[in-house]
Amino acid sequence: MICPFCQKESKVLQEINTNLLNRLYWKNLKIDTSKILNKKLLYLHCPSCDFKFFSSEEGENLIGNDLFYNDLNQNSWYYFSEKYEYSYAKNFIKDSNRVLEVGCGKGAFAKYIPHTRYTGLEFSTNAKDMAKQNGVEIQNISIEDYAKSHKEEFDVVCSFQVLEHTSNPHSFLQAQVNSLRGGGY
Repeated sequence: MICPFCQKESKVLQEINTNLLNRLYWKNLKIDTSKILNKKLLYLHCPSCDFKFFSSEEGENLIGNDLFYNDLNQNSWYYFSEKYEYSYAKNFIKDSNRVLEVGCGKGAFAKYIPHTRYTGLEFSTNAKDMAKQNGVEIQNISIEDYAKSHKEEFDVVCSFQVLEHTSNPHSFLQAQVNSLRGGGY
């Protein structure tokens, strides 16, 4: 199995029992994950870059879809309104900056930087509705697709607790870099 970051050979640490995992999701959260978790799932480690990740036996990185995240959104604990990272990131952002947040959830970070020109991207359609109720406009599009028509537009591009939800971390990060202006963060 090839590491999605450094493209080197990775080693299987464990095979995950997807039937058990599906039952646990249903028992604890009442979420049916059987359409997403329907293949043999492996937990892998890349000794070259120390990245650990999940993949199907066929090499497909399994990620949640709109339905999965909309189901998770029903739990009040899923989208935090405050995170330590928000206060930290705010220190690098000026009021005049254009800010792109990828995987923005309900757009909670936008309230920390109210004087910027904020754009949020998020897959969950329910999260988009929650953001709109709070006066935050976000788009349901991947960063890879968005970056194609928004090259070098932003002063700051950020994500908070999102990388582990991506199917291809390398293209995810590259698309964020492509959206940055020179000298951006």
